[in-house]
Amino acid sequence: MKKSRLLCVILLLALLLQLFSLPAMATDTEAAAASASASASASASASASGSADSPENFTVAAKAALLIDLNSGRTLYEQNADEKVYPASLTKIMTCLLALENGNLSDVVTVSESALSNLDPSSSTANLKAGEQMTLENILYCMMVVSANEACDVVAEHIAGSIPAFVEMMNARAAELGCTGTHFANPHGLHDENHYTTAHDLALITEAALKSETFKQITSTVKYTVPATNMSDARELETTNKLLIDSNNNPYYYPKATGIKTGYTSYAGRCVISTAKDGDMYLLGIVCGADTVTLDSGVTEMESFPECIRLFNYGFDNYSYVTVLSTLYPVAQVSVANSAGSEAVAVAPAEDVRLLLPNGYDQDQLKTEIQLTQDTVEAPVSAGTVLGTDTVTYNGEIVGKTNLTAIADVARSEISAAASDTSTYIQRNWWKWVVLVIVLLVVAFIVFLVMLEMRRKKRRRQRLEQRRRALQEHSRDSGEES
Repeated sequence: MKKSRLLCVILLLALLLQLFSLPAMATDTEAAAASASASASASASASASGSADSPENFTVAAKAALLIDLNSGRTLYEQNADEKVYPASLTKIMTCLLALENGNLSDVVTVSESALSNLDPSSSTANLKAGEQMTLENILYCMMVVSANEACDVVAEHIAGSIPAFVEMMNARAAELGCTGTHFANPHGLHDENHYTTAHDLALITEAALKSETFKQITSTVKYTVPATNMSDARELETTNKLLIDSNNNPYYYPKATGIKTGYTSYAGRCVISTAKDGDMYLLGIVCGADTVTLDSGVTEMESFPECIRLFNYGFDNYSYVTVLSTLYPVAQVSVANSAGSEAVAVAPAEDVRLLLPNGYDQDQLKTEIQLTQDTVEAPVSAGTVLGTDTVTYNGEIVGKTNLTAIADVARSEISAAASDTSTYIQRNWWKWVVLVIVLLVVAFIVFLVMLEMRRKKRRRQRLEQRRRALQEHSRDSGEES
C-alpha cells in the first residue's frame, strides 16, 4: 500500500514538472523562430542596401568600373580601369572643363548652322536653333543637365573657333592631366571608332573638373530653367542622371549622390560618373559599358545606375576613416639644452592623420615611423616649432605623413647657456689649450734655467768674495809677523 502511494506521488510530481516545462519549451521555440525571422529580415535588408557585397566576391556588371576616395585619392575598387571604352556623353565632362577654363560664363554665344550639322537627329538635344543667343553658362546647363549634343558644338566653336581646333584642345588637355589611353574625336561623344578613353583617364579628367565649384553646381542640378532667348521661350531642363531625381516612380534615386554625368550609345553601353557623400567619405564612382535590360513587362532598366549604387555601397560598407595620429597626443620628446625649466619638450603631430582603411583592417600592418630633426635642440623653443616628421604606412605603403611640432614653449637659461658656451668653446678649441700649456711649460722651464744660472753666479761671487777676504786676512797676518 505504501509502495502504491509512493508511486502515485512520483507520477504526480512528474506530471507537474511536464506542465511547468511546456511553456518554457514553447518560449524557446518562439525565440528561435523570432531570431531566425530577424536574421532573415536583416539579411534581406543588407541585400537591399547593397551591404551584402563583400570585398571577396564583389564585381560590377559592366565593362569597366572604378571607385576612388576623393579625400585621399586612394582607389578602393577597380575593374578593367585601364581597358579601352567608349565614353559616349561622359565626353562632355572634358568639354565643360575646357569651357570653364577658357571662357566667361556671361559671354553671349550665338548658335551657328555648323554647330547643328552632322548630328544624329535622335540624339540628346536642347532644341537650340541657328541664330539663337544665350549665355555660355546656360549653354553649359543644356549640355550637362539634358546632355544636349548641339550645345557641345556651340561651346567648341565659341572657345576654339572651330570644332577641330577644340578637339585638339581636348586631346592636349587630356595629355596634360596624365591620360594615356584617351583620344577624342568630337566634343559630345557620339560614336566614333577614334573616340575612346579608359575609366582611369575619366577619373583624372573628372577630378580636374571637380576643382571648379561651378562645375559641381551645374552637374548636381536636377532641374534648371533656361530663360527665354531671342528665338525661344524659357526651357525647363531635367537631368538625365536618375541617381539625383527624388521621385516615387524613380527606382534609381540615391540620396548620397551629388552628380555628375550619364552617357549612352549602343557601342558604349550605359555609362555614368557620379560622386557620393556619406559622413566624412567622398567617393567618385565610374561605371562604363553596363547593359540595358528590357523586362517582360516592357520596362527598360538601365543597369549603370544600380551598378553605380552597388559600387558606392561597396565603398561605404567596407571602408571607414580611422584617426591614426592626433594633435592631442604627443608621440615623442626632444631634449632641450640650456633650458630654464624642463629639460625636454614633447612633440605631437601638426595635424590629425585620418586614413580610409578597410573595416577590420590588420592593425599589425599599420605602422608609424618617427624621424626627429635632431636629438637635442637649443633653448628657447617655441610651441609649434617643427622638430621632426611622422610617416604612416599600411601594408608597407606610405598612406600619410605629418610634421611633428613642439607642444609648449621652453625658455632659455642664460647662466646655463654661458656655461655651456664656455664648455663648447673649450671642446671645439682644445688644441689651442694644448698649445698654451706647452708654451707655459716652455716658459716655466726657461725661467727655471735662468734662475738656476743666477743662483750659480751668485754662489760663484760669494766664493770669490770669501776667497778675497781670506787672502786679505792672510796678507794682514803675514805683515804683523814681520
